[in-house]
Amino acid sequence: MRASSIALYVGGALLLSWIPQLLSIHLWGLDSSSTRAVFVGVMWSPTLLAFGFMALRPAARRGVRWRLGRLYFLPLGIAVETAIGLLLVGGLVAAGWAASGWFTFDRFGVDVSGGPWLLGHGTQGWPLYVSNIAVTAIVYSTFGLVAATGEEFAWRGFLQGHLEAHVGVQRAILHIAAFWWFWHLPGLLAGYNFPQYPVFGAMVLFPLQMLGTSLFFGWLTVRAGSFWPAALAHGAVNSVQQGLIDNLQLEVSTIAVDVLRTAMILLDGAICWLVLRRSNARSNTSEAEGAGLPATARTSGST
Repeated sequence: MRASSIALYVGGALLLSWIPQLLSIHLWGLDSSSTRAVFVGVMWSPTLLAFGFMALRPAARRGVRWRLGRLYFLPLGIAVETAIGLLLVGGLVAAGWAASGWFTFDRFGVDVSGGPWLLGHGTQGWPLYVSNIAVTAIVYSTFGLVAATGEEFAWRGFLQGHLEAHVGVQRAILHIAAFWWFWHLPGLLAGYNFPQYPVFGAMVLFPLQMLGTSLFFGWLTVRAGSFWPAALAHGAVNSVQQGLIDNLQLEVSTIAVDVLRTAMILLDGAICWLVLRRSNARSNTSEAEGAGLPATARTSGST
């Protein structure tokens, strides 16, 4: 698509998000079930808009990453996002900053006392516990596609490829991180994600989380050639990762947990950024070699 069409799409997506969010918050309040239903519906608005563009503009259909792609990437997003939740819980419990309402850890295994774990509760050795977490994460992440697909097809499956054609992979991912944050802003400022400190959460923590998450999801999409691994990862964030964190009984402030979670998400994103840079450098070097350029030119082209 042309840059003007991309700008039109992004502007339309923001309007289709902001107007329902603002109206529902004003009419019913943030805690209303009607407002929550509107927020779930808003998750599908950018994908419905993308379908409209694809129906009306042949250029919008090119390069859309809707196929399953490389299947071995499908579980990777689930694994990483679940691991972030488990590492955060384990670190906070080990430091004495929190207790888990579901797990009691010792060196031989884990006593699972509650939660939606599909292989059951009770005392479990580490192999059974890890299997329990893995099976549950896969199932709940798959259920989470009902909502997550609405965002991920729009941002990763549809928009990312069109942006890459204009600004390259890394800049495209950074653009999407900014759009994704801004798209959420009305609910954020109303306290949807960070009720105790909505402005700090909306203006500092959430954009940093969107940056790290977009780098990971964007890398997954490029490597898999598909948006589906990112959609499953999004489902894991909304279900297993969030459930693990919400069940903590904290001895520290909520903001400390949110800052640690943000740092872990950024670390994950930073690793993906470095991998993308290395891939771009190798690609530029290969292109230079294919063109028969001297070594100095090849080195210059890869920076």
